Amino acid sequence: MDDLKIMQKCLDWDLNHFWNIYDKYIDKIYNFVYLKTTNREVAEDIVSDVFLSAINNISSFKIESSSSVQAWLYKIAYNKVIDFYRTNKDFEDVWDCLELSCQSDFCQDIDNKDKLKQVFKYLENIKKEHREILIYRIWDDLSYKEISEITWKSVDNCKKIVSRTLKEISANFLILILILIFL
Repeated sequence: MDDLKIMQKCLDWDLNHFWNIYDKYIDKIYNFVYLKTTNREVAEDIVSDVFLSAINNISSFKIESSSSVQAWLYKIAYNKVIDFYRTNKDFEDVWDCLELSCQSDFCQDIDNKDKLKQVFKYLENIKKEHREILIYRIWDDLSYKEISEITWKSVDNCKKIVSRTLKEISANFLILILILIFL
């Protein structure tokens, strides 16, 4: 059953079908939040809040042929991460909470914390909106259409931003990012 049919059932108050959405997107949303918080416990709490918020606000999802459940969940997750940083000033510096002892293969496979810090440091120098769009595209493997829905930018603009940002990244950092992504 596709996402829109599942969401229609949920909108018709058959919320048992929401577990299908949860199972399909939990890992993607967790990885997205973990990348932004670099703290396993914080990411788990935020992801729980994301799905609770999604189910509590299921009526806000509009079923149209162009609707994307994944983009809707990413919007919620993005907003929850922003809320977390607004209310938790102790976590303003990402390096204060950098821990690589999570359960995912990504974290287990990285044996050089310095390389990861270099990537994050370099990404911090890229314009924030460009960094976000690049991460959505490369890390989260979202389509340009989904990125457009999340960022409120046109599909063509998102494509240009990704293309230009990748050109700005030096060969060494591009290789390093790709290695980290595919570990």
